[in-house]
Amino acid sequence: MKKISIVSSASLGFLLLCSAVAIILRGIINDAVVSLIIGVVILAASGIVAFAVRERKSINILCILLSAVAMGFLLRAWYINRGFDNPFWVMTLISLSTVLYLWVFFALTKIPFVHKSKTAYFLTVALYLVLSVVAYFTVMVKTETTYVSTFGYYMIVEMAFILAMSLEVNNSDELIRNLALSTYSVFVVAIIAGVIILAAAGGGDCDCDCGPDGCCDRDCCEVCDCSGCGGDSSLESKKRKNK
Repeated sequence: MKKISIVSSASLGFLLLCSAVAIILRGIINDAVVSLIIGVVILAASGIVAFAVRERKSINILCILLSAVAMGFLLRAWYINRGFDNPFWVMTLISLSTVLYLWVFFALTKIPFVHKSKTAYFLTVALYLVLSVVAYFTVMVKTETTYVSTFGYYMIVEMAFILAMSLEVNNSDELIRNLALSTYSVFVVAIIAGVIILAAAGGGDCDCDCGPDGCCDRDCCEVCDCSGCGGDSSLESKKRKNK
């Protein structure tokens, strides 16, 4: 069994499917909260099925596909909230780059002293994940693009695939089962996106007096996106949306 081939194919297929769903939904769903709720419901239904029917390979594959669809709805909600979209070719490149991220990890685990020692192996896993998080936040802070957040969400899924690949299995069925369970890392995406989206949706009702000469509470105005706020807060808001 070629574990890296199965995991690479599964992760690439997962990311391409959720990318396609997010793009297909463009123009169909225009409400971030609605898209968020649908994504969470699909993900929850997939989780129930996965834990109810544990060993069937076909069911685990179905759950992986459902999780990818749910991820697509969550991405659509995120894009609506942030006010941008990425074309499919950009999302394909992001997907390929995250698979490359998986291959780099696999190459590190083939270093002889890492491969022969369980302790060294799991230390490598922990260090790789920590360095990934640090590197991502560094890039996020220092750049202003429309794809960094997407790459971050995809990295969350890929990290879960790495953990699934790190577990000992006896056959491909057990590996696919682990991959199916790892896709529920999408719940982390749902929590992060949901908190930000719901905060933005609720922020539109906050009370602050935005007069022609400025605003009593700049933070409140930035959430409300009041046009009367003094200074260049609207420009700052746009910059944040591009991250």
